[in-house]
Amino acid sequence: MKNKFKAFLSLFFVVSTCLIGCKNDDNEVQIPTSEVTTAKQYKDLETANTEINSMVEDVFSTESGLIPVTRNSANKMIDCATITSESTDGTRTILINFEDGCEINGESISGSIRMSFAIVLDTENKVVINYVLENLVYKGIAIAGTANTTFTFRSETGNTAFSTSTNFSFAWEDGLTATSESNFVKETFFDRNPDNPQDSEYYKLTSGSSSTRFSNGDQYGVEITTPLRNERGCAYTVSGVIVTTQNSEVITLDYGDGTCDNTATQTDGEGNETTIEL
Repeated sequence: MKNKFKAFLSLFFVVSTCLIGCKNDDNEVQIPTSEVTTAKQYKDLETANTEINSMVEDVFSTESGLIPVTRNSANKMIDCATITSESTDGTRTILINFEDGCEINGESISGSIRMSFAIVLDTENKVVINYVLENLVYKGIAIAGTANTTFTFRSETGNTAFSTSTNFSFAWEDGLTATSESNFVKETFFDRNPDNPQDSEYYKLTSGSSSTRFSNGDQYGVEITTPLRNERGCAYTVSGVIVTTQNSEVITLDYGDGTCDNTATQTDGEGNETTIEL
């Protein structure tokens, strides 16, 4: 009788372990092994992310009064956007409204971006910019969500940083949808020229990661494992390493040793290297 009881307990333990293990497996995110079928849509999504965040940074740089005027010469805000601003109780609220027929680099955009931030830097020389997308449509893609950027200014060096976290959703006219989360930091470092401050040299470092999931199951990931470096006077990224995933496929892109050129080394998951032109 004891032997039968022990056998029953052993069987019960095995079955329970299997059930618990199976339940845990069900909760894990399954990464598809097939090739992605949404590469074009993902490219548009990434471009939209870049354009939105760049516009917020540009408008903040111009409207906040917290960045020296000489920095604003690189502002790329489009002419067809109307910007309205108001300040209440130490907070500035800005509405970027895209008029009918508005385009960014040849692509249509409509809707608005509402952003708010404190008028003055805090004791750590930082200010948080919160922004929300309102009825935003880019290239026929409806985009919704919120984001926040922490801006840091170092008066002793002039260095600045934008640390941005986004949580956006995307919807295409054919019913395809996607969600995208990202966390990136863009830092600008200046080497001042005391005789001519406007001629100071600078470089930018970008680090961070993002993840995107489409409603058809496709998954994309980006991780900058070595900060990407861009320098004044060079149109290309001169160094840094970025690892991207497309479902189970992993690709590493190495931008080199700091030389200003239009090439990078691409390595696939099997270690095969290819020199590509940017």
